[in-house]
Amino acid sequence: MYRLPFLFFLSLVTSKKVFIDNDGLSALQVLFPLKAGWEVVGISASFGSSSAVDAVGVGSDILQTYNLTSCIPHYLGAQQPLLRNQETFDYWQDMFGSLVWQGAFAHGYEVSYSWSNITYDDSVAGAVAMVEAVKTNRDTDPVYIWAAGMMTTVAQALSLYPGLVNDSAGLYIMGGYFDTQYAAALGTPIVNDINTDINLIQDPEAAQIVLTADWKTLVIGANVTNYLVPSQELYDRLIARAGSLDVIEDDPYFALVLSLLGSGNYSENSSEETLPFWDEVVSAFMVWPDLIESTSEFSVAVDTLFYSPFYGNLRIWGHDYAPKGIKTGNATIVNKIDNARFYDLLIDTYFEDWRQYCATGKSQVLEY
Repeated sequence: MYRLPFLFFLSLVTSKKVFIDNDGLSALQVLFPLKAGWEVVGISASFGSSSAVDAVGVGSDILQTYNLTSCIPHYLGAQQPLLRNQETFDYWQDMFGSLVWQGAFAHGYEVSYSWSNITYDDSVAGAVAMVEAVKTNRDTDPVYIWAAGMMTTVAQALSLYPGLVNDSAGLYIMGGYFDTQYAAALGTPIVNDINTDINLIQDPEAAQIVLTADWKTLVIGANVTNYLVPSQELYDRLIARAGSLDVIEDDPYFALVLSLLGSGNYSENSSEETLPFWDEVVSAFMVWPDLIESTSEFSVAVDTLFYSPFYGNLRIWGHDYAPKGIKTGNATIVNKIDNARFYDLLIDTYFEDWRQYCATGKSQVLEY
């Protein structure tokens, strides 16, 4: 059957609502949708690269920094994978090799927040909030689900309400790398980290449930998100926009910009400060689909065989060659976006004042 190009469908998108689940929220994952005129109907914070309490804490800090707590609900998502636990995570590594980045499963992981000093809505679980947001808006402006980190919260929501796939506008995810084995094996620890799909590896069963559900639209960021990274040129542009590094260092509003810049000298920054803009890239092309320059359509599944070196990895096939013995999903994988425009949007968004957004529905350009 002839399949219309994905970009054709993007031109028909009318939904402007999104529910975000993440294991370590980034500011632009929230601000990009707002800048594009979307409504963030909820955020859930889940275990994964961070502990559950740290994921909630990071999200709470972002919403407070931009004074968005009164109009963006914030919930606690999945606090553990469906099946995987510390013991099985360690055992699999003993059999097939250690992961450079182990997230909250790392034995040396240190919790940074405590439940007593963070603010979130504890009246309902994140999966329930996701379901309710989708059901509330299904007849007027269907909600997109945007998931980064483990897919556990979305899998929980599907278990509670299978109609999620029909009532939502679709699913965007961060993760799903493929053809990265050579780079991961050959590269430095940070290159290995960047080419390891920890988001799916931490809960392969949830990822398989979610990625093979019959979504109207399933878009996977995959490899393209590894190609947009910080650089000295970007640092220089951010500093020039502020007038000086001192302005960014002295104004608490720029705390999250400062965490990216560090000293302002790219070569002096740690690997954590120079990671790719993974989540930000997917957020950007979700709300500005004209950023996308190339996509491919595949059948996809996640390897859920525990005694496999590819446990938790995305597998892709051309539709005519997909296996019949396992369930697969239909996904659009983004191959290329307009890099220059992405960086322009990043800078512009950071230098807007979002602190009156909940009251006015608008941001203001910061003047220096």
